[in-house]
Amino acid sequence: MNQWKSDWANDPDDDYNLVLEILCDDEDIAVIKQSKQGLFIKWYANPNDLIIPFDWLLERLLAAKEGMGIPTNTETN
Repeated sequence: MNQWKSDWANDPDDDYNLVLEILCDDEDIAVIKQSKQGLFIKWYANPNDLIIPFDWLLERLLAAKEGMGIPTNTETN
């Protein structure tokens, strides 16, 4: 069984904004970031078939939503 964990970090490529990194067996798999439209997940390419525990991922998403906040004035194009 894979070992999943998450780590809070600051993204140096995005003005050091807060992100939540998703790791599997100590390898970066994805990152949860904040944008003007809300939270999003960026998945990194991975040749392995990974099965992510849904409840664990949902807890991480809720923690990211609480920790990063949701912008109240979103822009639409």
